[in-house]
Amino acid sequence: MNDALTSLTQHYDRLRNQTFTVPGVTKSDGEPLVIYFDPPTNAQAAQVRARAGNAQDEARITLYTVLLLAKDKDGNRLFDDKAETVQALTENVPGRILTQIANAIMRFSSVPDLGN
Repeated sequence: MNDALTSLTQHYDRLRNQTFTVPGVTKSDGEPLVIYFDPPTNAQAAQVRARAGNAQDEARITLYTVLLLAKDKDGNRLFDDKAETVQALTENVPGRILTQIANAIMRFSSVPDLGN
C-alpha cells in the first residue's frame, strides 16, 4: 500500500465503533437502546442500494441501512437479514425512529469523532 492509502485506511479504522443512542427507546432492562456502527464504505452503500432494489425510495434505503449496518456492542449485526425482520421493521417500528438511526449511520462524523 502507498502512504496515502495507508493513511486513509488507518483513518477509517479510527472511525469504527461509533454509537447512537436512540431517543426515547429503552431496552427491557430500562437502559437506553444504543446502536453501534462503522461509517459505511462505498461497498456497503452499494449493498444497501442493491437490497433496496436500486430504488430512490427513501423508506427502503432507510430500512436497509438500518438492517444491514446497525450493530451491537460486540460488532455483530443487530438485525437478522430475513423476511420476518424486514416485516417487523417496516410494519412495527415508526419510520421516524428508523430514519433517526439511518441518519446517524450515514452522517458525516463531527470533528470530535474524527479520530485524529
